[in-house]
Amino acid sequence: MQSALSALTRLSEAFDRSAEDVVRMSGAPSAAETAETVRISPEARQAGSATDQSLTSGIEGAMVDMRVAKYAFIANLKVLQTSAEVEETAAKMLKP
Repeated sequence: MQSALSALTRLSEAFDRSAEDVVRMSGAPSAAETAETVRISPEARQAGSATDQSLTSGIEGAMVDMRVAKYAFIANLKVLQTSAEVEETAAKMLKP
């Protein structure tokens, strides 16, 4: 139970940080608005498509982080619920 409780604290803090990032970045100009035009060679395009990179920055990444934190938080709540049910069942079994 202690592990689940500490995970809930960490996940809550991670969710808050991601939410702050979303708010902070929502007022910033988008990458498309501030980007400069560049030419990407066919070799670079091929090399880029060969690697599978996940989005970990920007407002999109912060929103994904919030979603991950939400579901991890829910999973840890279920751990606590199951633990309480096991304790209750064990107490009933040991009761004379």
